[in-house]
Amino acid sequence: MKRACCLAMLWLLLSGCEEERDSDLRAWMAEVRLHHHAQPLSAPAVTALPSFQYVPGERIDPFDPGKLAVTDAGSSANSPQPDLRREREPLESFPLDALRLIGSLRRGRDLVALIEADKHVYQIRVGGHLGQDFGTVVAIGEKFIDIEELVPESDGRWMQRRAQLFLQEKK
Repeated sequence: MKRACCLAMLWLLLSGCEEERDSDLRAWMAEVRLHHHAQPLSAPAVTALPSFQYVPGERIDPFDPGKLAVTDAGSSANSPQPDLRREREPLESFPLDALRLIGSLRRGRDLVALIEADKHVYQIRVGGHLGQDFGTVVAIGEKFIDIEELVPESDGRWMQRRAQLFLQEKK
């Protein structure tokens, strides 16, 4: 036991005499600190912005609650409306940019599109719904899908918008 203790003490004493492994790194860092000084960045001069004073009688009032009111019911009745009571389809829970057209199949005269979403493949036909903006498939080609979406405007009406998904090959 005494011999083991003596060897351990000898090893500790000799390890204290060992040269540091990163002494060259420390010497280089000390030299860089002595010779190189950082230059402060000069900020661009601040230019004064022109001031603007709102005069209530001359311009439209930005706080007028009438600006937020929905237009008359007659104009919104003529615009397209989404069917909010129909049951939502699985592809309607994904935004269009999360959907990939990966192919199409022809069954007789019908063309069925294959859509990948969240690592699952779905089939969709003309009249099917997808996307979060009440999108309806209006045409299916071999390399594309035409979609009509209904997007709400600020005045309460719905606007039709066209979108397309194109065939994307996996990379």
